[in-house]
Amino acid sequence: MDLTDAQWRLLAQLVTASLRDPRASTEDAQVATARGIDPEQMHEDVPLLSWLKLMERRDGELTVTALGVAVHYRRLSETSEVRLSEVARLAEAHESQAPQLTLAVRRLAQGSVTFEEALSSAARRPA
Repeated sequence: MDLTDAQWRLLAQLVTASLRDPRASTEDAQVATARGIDPEQMHEDVPLLSWLKLMERRDGELTVTALGVAVHYRRLSETSEVRLSEVARLAEAHESQAPQLTLAVRRLAQGSVTFEEALSSAARRPA
């Protein structure tokens, strides 16, 4: 899904807890700001997120939908997978300097060893 950083941030905040419309009162605007949401940007983002069925207005509050929760956590999962892949690629790029570390990182990324086992094998000297 192609959302802006501000829209992703708003969606993440709504997964945590609903928000009142910041235009309703100064206090609601301060709450949004304290949660890292720009009230003016939020005013622009709400219609699109509502149209996409990622959030809805309910009893004067902005709440995330089940689809919004799923989209949020899918993005977190995909971001984590990319980061994990980058860590493994970094270790592989330095395999000639630290072969034991590279093997330990690869096994840890694959889930075939625990963190403690990876630490132990990375610390061993090659035979």
